[in-house]
Amino acid sequence: MPAVSNDPFGPPSTPEPLPEADQNPGGSHLILTSSWGETAEALRGSLKRDAAGPLRTHAILIVDDEAVSRTLCRFALEEEGWDCGEAEDGVQAIEALQAKPYDLVLLDIDMPRMTGPQVLEHLRAHPPTAHLKVLMFSGRASLDEMAELLQAGADDYLGKPVSLVQLRARVQAALRLKDAQDRSDLLNHHLLVTNQELEQNLKARDSDLVQARNALVLALAKLVEYRDPETGTHLMRLQRYSRCLAEEAARLPAYAGHIDEPFLNLLEGCAPLHDIGKVGLPDHILLKPGPFLPDERLIMQTHTTMGADVLAEVARQHGFARAFLQMATDITRHHHECWDGRGYPHRLAGSAIPLAARLVTLADVYDGLRARRVYKPALPHDDTVAYMSTRTGQFDPGLLAVFQRCAPCLEQIFRELTS
Repeated sequence: MPAVSNDPFGPPSTPEPLPEADQNPGGSHLILTSSWGETAEALRGSLKRDAAGPLRTHAILIVDDEAVSRTLCRFALEEEGWDCGEAEDGVQAIEALQAKPYDLVLLDIDMPRMTGPQVLEHLRAHPPTAHLKVLMFSGRASLDEMAELLQAGADDYLGKPVSLVQLRARVQAALRLKDAQDRSDLLNHHLLVTNQELEQNLKARDSDLVQARNALVLALAKLVEYRDPETGTHLMRLQRYSRCLAEEAARLPAYAGHIDEPFLNLLEGCAPLHDIGKVGLPDHILLKPGPFLPDERLIMQTHTTMGADVLAEVARQHGFARAFLQMATDITRHHHECWDGRGYPHRLAGSAIPLAARLVTLADVYDGLRARRVYKPALPHDDTVAYMSTRTGQFDPGLLAVFQRCAPCLEQIFRELTS
């Protein structure tokens, strides 16, 4: 009879054969190569840590159909303070993962009911476990099979037999990577939340600035109304007309690439400035009730360049709100140009006329025909649309078709905002 040590974890007095599982280094089980002394030391350390009640920050699930392999692996990992669970096949592994969150899975390849690769496929296909760290074991897999496992989503591969030192090192590396990824994900989440808050704050501030700018623009443009009180709510109607036309034009391929939400907002803000140059006209021209003489007409036409020059000078001197001032300048200077080149002040033709100016031209002419003046009566809506539809040389043909489709909307705006 061989002598028996009093230490239950000590080596036997005479050599004894390894457990049956350890006699098959090429088998499918998770085999650990270690001396009896190393195994006993691991067991002692595990018990000491359990008695001290350690705080285990990572949970590891060991999946192997061989109980001895699971036990040896568990003791080796608990020595490092990790919390370990066990499953004897793939089905139990999935059930265990559904019942409790784990940070890492040690997964044997060859198991009954559900193989390791099948478990891996299941884990990667479900969001809760899609990013779970998975280390796979086998003593028979070829290099090609190892590569396939890694391509299928395994984080690492260990061939059997594997030493305790190697096992701990691989697990430690995988958990460190997981911790780094978790910290990165947390940081990215905080950055995303912070960026969203900043964007919301900036949007709120920008919205306030835009509203303040538009209010100032409208107040400035109303200076013209004080000199020509018959214009009434013309400026507010013009804003609404212009946006309505632009939104409809954006549906067409010819204009879609040029009209977006920023364009619409700028257009609505800039439109009231179209006649700002009239502030510089003498009263006998601005308020004349009858038709202009040739010289008087030339003076009236200068309101386009006077207004545009003032806006351009503001842009040059101060360098802010460039997009806004550029569009405002284009509208002010070119809203009397004609598609056929017969307009003023520069006799531009076709697409050489800025799009914003072409849109405001339609809106301005429509409102001018609908409104009553001392020198003319108000024209009914249907008559206005019919008349403008004949002015193919004056308006962009594509936008004229848009105007015809928008006619009901324009009529509604006129009724709502007519004082």
